[in-house]
Amino acid sequence: MTTLSEHAPEAVSTGADVTASEAALRLLRRDIVSGALAPDSKLKLRVLKERYGIGGSPMREALAQLAAQGLVQQSSQKGFRVPPLSAAHLLDITRSRQLVEVEAVKLAIEHGDADWEDEIVTSYHLLERLYHRLRGAERPDTQEFETRHQRFHRALIAACPLTSVKDFCDQLYTQATRYRLLLRRYGFTREVVLAEHRILMHAVLGRNKTKAGKTLDSHIAITADVLLSELADRALRRPAAKTTKGLRARTKQQSKSRRKTK
Repeated sequence: MTTLSEHAPEAVSTGADVTASEAALRLLRRDIVSGALAPDSKLKLRVLKERYGIGGSPMREALAQLAAQGLVQQSSQKGFRVPPLSAAHLLDITRSRQLVEVEAVKLAIEHGDADWEDEIVTSYHLLERLYHRLRGAERPDTQEFETRHQRFHRALIAACPLTSVKDFCDQLYTQATRYRLLLRRYGFTREVVLAEHRILMHAVLGRNKTKAGKTLDSHIAITADVLLSELADRALRRPAAKTTKGLRARTKQQSKSRRKTK
């Protein structure tokens, strides 16, 4: 099954409805979120222009927009790069989502009507149908799953009357996706994935704001609960590797100095 990270670089032909900068924005966001553009890697304009077949000006515009959204790091001296993945960043995103998204779902419960409820049910069934099409241990296409998964989470808070809050939830969700895609290696079964979202759906549709808030809070925490120790271990290993490399370099230099002395 093809995943986002397996997609070959694609050229883009711009039309009246999709400008070059919009195309660049969409493709860069896709490849940063999926990991096709590796965390902590440099985003060289020349390479990106060749990769996507888009000019320099729209590419710079797209990079600037992604920097404002936290999906690209921008430095006056070092240019653009993909933000690294870290335990501290994951914890920051998780706690922020728990604070903002939980409040948004409570407001949605307060203001939601029948159409809001219908969209929650519909978006859940679309997610469920995606899994029911699969055979055995087959996994859903990453892009299709993410499209349906995000639709479900947007549906939960759609009735929140605060547009800026919903926009912020969208930004946090996108940043969290970079981490959530790492969960694929842990092999959560379709039963577990669907049950988790079904419980969340029923909690929100039950219109008990306290219960719905706690259920969403726990749901958001899953990625961090699984990945924090792994990311912390990576961070601990990096300095050790640098120290070993530095030690080898110093030892090599000392050996050369001793030979010269002899």
